[in-house]
Amino acid sequence: MKALRTGGAGRAPDPRVTGTARGAAPGSAPHEHTRPPTGEATPDEVSLIQIRQPALPSSYRMICFPSSRNSPLCYLAMAELLLPTVELLIVQYPSSMPADEDLDPEAAALLADQVFEAVRGWADRPFALFGHRLGAELAYSVGCRLERETYAHAPLTLFVSGRTAPGHRGSLGPPALNCRVVALTAHHDPRAALAGVRAWRRCTSGRFDLEVFPGAQGYLKSHRREVVNIVHDQLISLGAPDPE
Repeated sequence: MKALRTGGAGRAPDPRVTGTARGAAPGSAPHEHTRPPTGEATPDEVSLIQIRQPALPSSYRMICFPSSRNSPLCYLAMAELLLPTVELLIVQYPSSMPADEDLDPEAAALLADQVFEAVRGWADRPFALFGHRLGAELAYSVGCRLERETYAHAPLTLFVSGRTAPGHRGSLGPPALNCRVVALTAHHDPRAALAGVRAWRRCTSGRFDLEVFPGAQGYLKSHRREVVNIVHDQLISLGAPDPE
């Protein structure tokens, strides 16, 4: 696989390879990256890391929203287990973003706008969104906007992990999404009560699935293969388009 770093918000996908691991085993995801070329992303912009298998055109993309600006490595490890026809894009947040997982509503809305501008040019083939913790809320916001403003390029599936649904204690109004939503959580996660995670079903008029892992947290690492199998099952069940 090749790891590429693309430009910031509002830029079209750039095919130039800017970071490639040497000596990586076939099918593995390299974790070595160089800095973006001058004129691409700056530390105050949203940028993307692309993980793909150059020998085989991808049928799907999965755009990943980490829990914080310091947590993209989880998805790099996940790429090692994904089928080569599933290409990953990993959102990298601006360096000015707080390292924790809590943003005030105004900052969260601004960041969602930046991410939307960065990813909308990559919706040229069937794709899913996968967000963990804060990333789940960002993925939801971006997914709603993609359906609302670029309906022809709406996500197939939204994976929301380790996060309760927005406004789960009150009325959400009509569902904001039409796509399938898959919620993942740990059975005893103190930051994501099971009832609040189940409330994601009220966010979509499409199908809803809930996957609960044992323990309190850390399932993206301890149950990584099971998480990847869930991703495969969801994408493959929607049909296999011919790669371009």
